[in-house]
Amino acid sequence: MLTTVTLSAYGPSGLDLYASLYILEYLILTLLYSPFSPRTQKITDVTGYVLFAIFLIIVALKVLEILIGFTL
Repeated sequence: MLTTVTLSAYGPSGLDLYASLYILEYLILTLLYSPFSPRTQKITDVTGYVLFAIFLIIVALKVLEILIGFTL
């Protein structure tokens, strides 16, 4: 919630910034609170892998946008 308030006070920005920060928050929080039951750990691991892949796609698109001016 603090991320949303901070970003909305900062000004208009793209959805990719919100998604990236939420993904990073998720990964940090699961690292901090990692001793889960084995079933819960599997679910958070898969979720983390999927979110990390989305994060990498966002970063790759931003790099392409900066280097060659390609935008979606």
